[in-house]
Amino acid sequence: MNSSNLDINQVRRTTADELFDLLRTDIENLTLVPGTKLSEANVARQYSVSRQPVREALIRLDHLKLVEIQPQKATIVRRISRSAIKQARFTRLSVELEIARRACELYHGELDEQFQQNLEQQNAVLDSGSLDRFNALDKTFHNLLCTAADCLMAVDIIQQCKMQVDRLCLLALTDVEAARQILTDHHAILNSLQDKDIERLCQVTTRHQHRLDSTVDHVQRDHADYFDD
Repeated sequence: MNSSNLDINQVRRTTADELFDLLRTDIENLTLVPGTKLSEANVARQYSVSRQPVREALIRLDHLKLVEIQPQKATIVRRISRSAIKQARFTRLSVELEIARRACELYHGELDEQFQQNLEQQNAVLDSGSLDRFNALDKTFHNLLCTAADCLMAVDIIQQCKMQVDRLCLLALTDVEAARQILTDHHAILNSLQDKDIERLCQVTTRHQHRLDSTVDHVQRDHADYFDD
């Protein structure tokens, strides 16, 4: 964690908000790996704040199942849970299938330029071998789908689901070819949307989400100590 990033004077945001965002980011990008112990006192000392906002931030992270607060003991960054990933994928697929159906009904090409620019950027980062931006571009692509369906509230639901799999995806996306499969899916999703082919769009969306199954197996083989089941 970089304490220089902490701005406790930011308007309308509390110290607890800032700490929550920083700790969540460090968990999601594996700066804080699964199993890491977090001490209220140490975090407070690192950021030169009192323990109260640290406690508030950790409670919020616990509610998101990103840390586990152990009374009278150190808080621990939760390990990756296959069962939590399975539930998150079920919820996300259900939401994205409804987004697909609604987008096919409402979309008339208004976002074509933004979609194409996003896909070109995805391809560029893969060509460069730099995968650190790919996850953010993937998020933008799916946000555009929510916009096409006129259902921006779904963005928050999808993001809550993604919190359970972001670390997994980061570990998996060290393989450029695996990332290219995701990009291929994105092209197929956009083509189906532009053709207003609801059946094909739902099929591609389902295939896209089910790629997670083999990803979990692959990552767990290489990082068994990051998993709890």
